[in-house]
Amino acid sequence: MRPAFRQWAARGAALFCIGFALFQAALALGAPYGQIAWGGSSPVLPAALRWTSAGAAVYLLIAAAIMEVRAGDWGRELPRAPFLIFNIFLAAQLALNTLANLATQTAGERYGMGAASAVGCVLSLWALKPARR
Repeated sequence: MRPAFRQWAARGAALFCIGFALFQAALALGAPYGQIAWGGSSPVLPAALRWTSAGAAVYLLIAAAIMEVRAGDWGRELPRAPFLIFNIFLAAQLALNTLANLATQTAGERYGMGAASAVGCVLSLWALKPARR
């Protein structure tokens, strides 16, 4: 049986989350990409924001796992409703994140991260598409 478009979108959203988890982990470890994240205040994030990035990395890995369940790749025996609710939450969160990124003063965050979070939002929305009967 051929995977549905919704399944591919959920897998794409999971990959998106993994990619951004790696980015947040790099920020937490002191990588000099802070100018395109968290308001762009400094190249290397201060300690408080590094902890925030570490937490974001963990959250994004959990989100990726949940989207794999939505794709049907993991946890087929689990109830569907909680994962659907999280999918809706993730899409809304990424929509708000996109708006926040577009409103920032730094060009890298506005255009780069704004576009990236918009892609994640669209993938999450597509993952909500009902399966064909």
